[in-house]
Amino acid sequence: MSLQEPPPASDLSAIRHGRARRWAARPAGFWLAVALLFLTGILYGLSYSLTGVAIANGVPFTSFVLWMGMGGAAVSLLIALAQGRPPPLSWRHVSSYTVAGVSGYGVPYLTVGYVSGEGVPAGIISMLVALSPILTYAGALAFRLEAVWWPRVLGFAIGIVGVALLVVPETSLPSRELVPWILLTLMLPVGYATTSLATALLRPPATESLHFAFGFFFFGSLPILALTAATDGWWWFEGRMDPGDWALITVIFVQALGIYLFVELIRFLGPVFFSTVNFIVALAGIGWGFLFFGERHSHWVWLALLCLMVGVFFVILRRRERPAQAEDTPG
Repeated sequence: MSLQEPPPASDLSAIRHGRARRWAARPAGFWLAVALLFLTGILYGLSYSLTGVAIANGVPFTSFVLWMGMGGAAVSLLIALAQGRPPPLSWRHVSSYTVAGVSGYGVPYLTVGYVSGEGVPAGIISMLVALSPILTYAGALAFRLEAVWWPRVLGFAIGIVGVALLVVPETSLPSRELVPWILLTLMLPVGYATTSLATALLRPPATESLHFAFGFFFFGSLPILALTAATDGWWWFEGRMDPGDWALITVIFVQALGIYLFVELIRFLGPVFFSTVNFIVALAGIGWGFLFFGERHSHWVWLALLCLMVGVFFVILRRRERPAQAEDTPG
């Protein structure tokens, strides 16, 4: 009996990907995956309200994002090590983790933490996440990864109208002073779109969900560590636990579970189906904002949400391939 080397990680990932797709093709597997999709959207919607609670209770936004990222990395790493599968740290893996982490975690959540402190409602923050697939399509056109297709161009235009409905009408927001912070919040979907485009352009190596979660949070948090040190924004749990402390602890586990489900569900459902999570995040974020802060929105905000959702719907439409014409063969 000869000893064989274990298959490479890319082969194992491909095997797991194939098994996941076959399992999701069964009715029970599909509906379980859809339930997990809703859970993912609800968790991400919750994270914006938890951020608002922590910032409102005095946690500096840089320290909040640093704690959340390093906490999520620690949770993911401990689970991976308990399973006997430490994350790969080759140059290709580290560069992939860094690009995804900085654009998909560091920039977006620094933005969320800052604008939350400036009073931007959690519900509106979650709404703007729906722009990410729309901006991804615009970027894909710029890099010639996608061809021009009028339904998606229409979706992009409708999404821009949605943003305009948030910032242009005088009565759309509780205060006109929020307009610049709403525009700054657009860094959130821009960061997510950048992550998607970088993945398509750089073709990162196949990675297990827990390994990606660790790298995503750890390497995405390193620039925030430098920023926190430069601004002397250190913060530690002191005295009695208050709502801000508990919000931070909760969001660490919410983020770790959310990014794990993100990677797994793309494997099960595919990126196009998974992109429907943007609808769930927006609605969940509005609901959590109402429960935590009593947020109520003007009719302009609801019209903006409708435009964003219609825009996403058109952008994620799949172009039907024309069947190839059968060649005539001599009889």
